Amino acid sequence: MQNLKQSAYKLLIQNLRKGYNKKLRKDYFYISPDKEHYHQWFWDSCFHIIVMSEFNTDYAIKELETLLSVQKENGFIPHIIFWKFRLKDYFKIWWKKEIHPESKFYTAEIQPPVLALSLERIYRKTKDKEILKRFIYKVENFYKYLEKERDPDGDLLVSIITPMESGMDLSPQYDIVFENSEFAPEKTVEKITEMLFFYKKIKWNLKEIFKEQIFDVEDVSFNTIYAMGIKTLSFLFKEIDDGKRSKYYRNKYKEIIKIILEKFWDDKDKIFYSLCHKKDKEFKLKVKTVSSLFPLCLDIPEIYVNYLLEHIKNPAEFWLDYPIPSVSKDEKSFGPLTDTRFLWRGTTWINTNWFLYKGLLKHNKNDIAEMIKEKSTRLINKFGFCEFYDPFTGNPGKAMKNFSWSALIVDF
Repeated sequence: MQNLKQSAYKLLIQNLRKGYNKKLRKDYFYISPDKEHYHQWFWDSCFHIIVMSEFNTDYAIKELETLLSVQKENGFIPHIIFWKFRLKDYFKIWWKKEIHPESKFYTAEIQPPVLALSLERIYRKTKDKEILKRFIYKVENFYKYLEKERDPDGDLLVSIITPMESGMDLSPQYDIVFENSEFAPEKTVEKITEMLFFYKKIKWNLKEIFKEQIFDVEDVSFNTIYAMGIKTLSFLFKEIDDGKRSKYYRNKYKEIIKIILEKFWDDKDKIFYSLCHKKDKEFKLKVKTVSSLFPLCLDIPEIYVNYLLEHIKNPAEFWLDYPIPSVSKDEKSFGPLTDTRFLWRGTTWINTNWFLYKGLLKHNKNDIAEMIKEKSTRLINKFGFCEFYDPFTGNPGKAMKNFSWSALIVDF
């Protein structure tokens, strides 16, 4: 494990980016996903902060500062920041349309809200309440943005407006939103491209976007991570003796769990599904994906945990040679497509395994958690820190190599 930690730290330093952006008039310091993807991604960066806190808290703090430095007054933080602007990146098929109408240096989308967990990790490592006070209100402002701007139906669940906002871009559950009954990823890519053209045309106006309901999804994994962040805010505010805020977020966390159980749970299939809002109707996206398992990370009753465990341990579903695949094996849409860039269609990812490993430990399912840790470690030792892996052979195929967030293995 010591050698693995050394390799993980070496990888993070290898992918370290720092400099000064003249247009934004800001210094930057962050870990990029890999050598090819130079830019700063939101949830990648949050993972990097968590891992870097194990090695160098000063670096972790600098990355958090960089991520928060472009935060808008309403709390919005983009999913990609182009610190070193390159024209070839701007003309990539989606990025050109995703650019925020106010700046070519960042996108108009968000990503899963891992932010509070990153601040918590820095605080637990430093025990420095002054550092906590320095960042907590900016972090809170991001969650306020989600509450105010991304909950159009007022049900406490956050809506995403593109598949990319989930962090699991081409997860086949989103094929259903685009009426792609064949689960052909090429068709979904076409629909996403059309949608982004429209969003760009209306300058990413959220009111118009939610009115059109082209893609209005309350995603299970996104909202699970959101709930985890709300619970974390309660803890962090308690640490700085703000009892009022701590209580507010503690109660809100409990309410969100109630809604997650009420709206996402499918009693027939005994699993959680994301919800889509379209033409003023609400329906479940009934594809068993890794997102369906995420509520394991929350304080849910054991009956739900046990049902989810049955899915995880089933070799016809999620318990393959290298679990946990991003799509259940018995789904029509299962890939795993390691030799394409159609991501999240059955491949195994270290970051999702990290969440589920923590969730299983939370509910004292230690045996299965340790098996996931062992198999995830075996993937890293055999193939290196890759973006994703084949769930049968482990072969990463066309996955990005030396991928920073897979350094999360040191936190298993």
